[in-house]
Amino acid sequence: MIFPLLRGLLWFHRAPLTWILVAMNLAVFTWTFPAYLAADDAIEEILDDDSFITTNGLLFASSIDRKKESSSVQELIARSLEGDEDARMLLGHVALRRSDFLSNMTKLQSENLKAIPMKASVGDLVMIERWRVTAERLLEIQFIHPSYRLGLSQDRADIWRWLSYQVTHSGAVHLFWNMIFLLLFGTFVEHSRGSRAMFLTAWLGGLGGALAYVLLSGLSASPLVGASAAVSALIAVSASNAQRRLPFVYWLLPFRGYYGVAWLPAWVLIPAFVIPDLSGWLAAQPGLSAVAYTAHIGGALVGFAVSRFFPERPEAFQELASGMTGAAASTTRLSA
Repeated sequence: MIFPLLRGLLWFHRAPLTWILVAMNLAVFTWTFPAYLAADDAIEEILDDDSFITTNGLLFASSIDRKKESSSVQELIARSLEGDEDARMLLGHVALRRSDFLSNMTKLQSENLKAIPMKASVGDLVMIERWRVTAERLLEIQFIHPSYRLGLSQDRADIWRWLSYQVTHSGAVHLFWNMIFLLLFGTFVEHSRGSRAMFLTAWLGGLGGALAYVLLSGLSASPLVGASAAVSALIAVSASNAQRRLPFVYWLLPFRGYYGVAWLPAWVLIPAFVIPDLSGWLAAQPGLSAVAYTAHIGGALVGFAVSRFFPERPEAFQELASGMTGAAASTTRLSA
């Protein structure tokens, strides 16, 4: 395992804007957590209903214009209509990302739903009505879910959501890792290039990430949330000087000589963090990936661009080279 140490986690007085941004993320999560917990549990219960998902997939296959779909979705449609339950399950999840599908289908009368020309039977009117009740409940839950209320989606793309999505997270684990990397790279950029550089990199990276997501992946019913694009932009700024060497913590085995700190070129951050997003995007099945790889890529591109306008401060690296990192550097400066 190898992990960038950079400057460690500098305290508030060394990188105030980074800590304020982290506090904003924590405040939004704390404010929305009760509603998030209740709504998320309800959605998970619906998604665990295989009967609903397979019926959803077959209704989608029977009503959609397959000519407008990608080749992979066309294949799923064909297999669904031939009776493949696995294909119907996958297609059912794809359909949930189409904001217009559920809302339009639930408006149809049960008889009209059953009249949709299907090459494979969905079942009787009772099953279709059960699907309708569950679909309407899912739409109601999504209306109050914090990720849908504050995130960026096909039905909710207001200007202010391009900012609010950046401080909204889909769960505690999502929040935890984003905040760890935001602190790690945010404090480093703020200390080495200035508070203005960190502020603009984070927010412009979030906007650029959302734009890349819209252009390359397309907004869906599933909301885009999280600070990952902003973090990717900060990582790109940290890696922008290929000649700069930075400290990395490595751990191979719990024996002397197999763990410690190694000084490596800053460009190592690119294969460690940026390239996996590119490969993940190229390998992801359209409409099924839960990770917004294109938002990460967009954020990284913004970060590389922003780095050209904010040069490094040599004194920051003189302190780093002296061996003082993290809390030790903060304490030294504070007592000086």
